[in-house]
Amino acid sequence: MVEDDPMIMNLVTIYLEKAGYDVVNVEDGEKAKDMYFTHAPCLIILDLMLPKVSGEAFCRWVRKQDAREVSIIMLSAKARTEDKIAGLKMGADKYKNKMSIFGSL
Repeated sequence: MVEDDPMIMNLVTIYLEKAGYDVVNVEDGEKAKDMYFTHAPCLIILDLMLPKVSGEAFCRWVRKQDAREVSIIMLSAKARTEDKIAGLKMGADKYKNKMSIFGSL
């Protein structure tokens, strides 16, 4: 999971671990690149507004890497339709608004 907000990171991590996932957390796009090669994730939950390297730039970077299939779910406060379309076009498999996720908990 790539998220710079500790509260969101902790909450999502709790739910993922409860569902049986092994979770690795990083708080910026630069560390996410290191994590990608070190841990070879099958799923990346990605915030867009990150320090150092944006979520958008990281997503494009992942899609340019090896042919290994990795799913990307963008989890962002950006809620406009244009943001969702842009996220999917750059390579995300799903785009979820943070408020829609936490509103349903």
